[in-house]
Amino acid sequence: MKFIQVIEETRDIEEAKAEIEGLIESVGDETTVKNLILCADRDVPGKIVTIVEFESWESADQNNQVDEIQESAADAQENTGATYQNLDVHHEWSL
Repeated sequence: MKFIQVIEETRDIEEAKAEIEGLIESVGDETTVKNLILCADRDVPGKIVTIVEFESWESADQNNQVDEIQESAADAQENTGATYQNLDVHHEWSL
């Protein structure tokens, strides 16, 4: 079953973009992320939402075992108030 993690935090979107790009480069083939979307909330300046897609919860769990990923998540929670939603995808439509 496809799995999505939604991360909400308050920070500068350009800093978040640079951090994500650096993390992608540093973990290379170790990541199991299939797609990542970085969004800015139009109604709440400084609030960003990152949508991370995985093939499955097991794949996401494997990704979470990567040291750089663990460090980045801990840093985000401490410094940006990041919150995480862990979602199983039950249905998906492409229109």
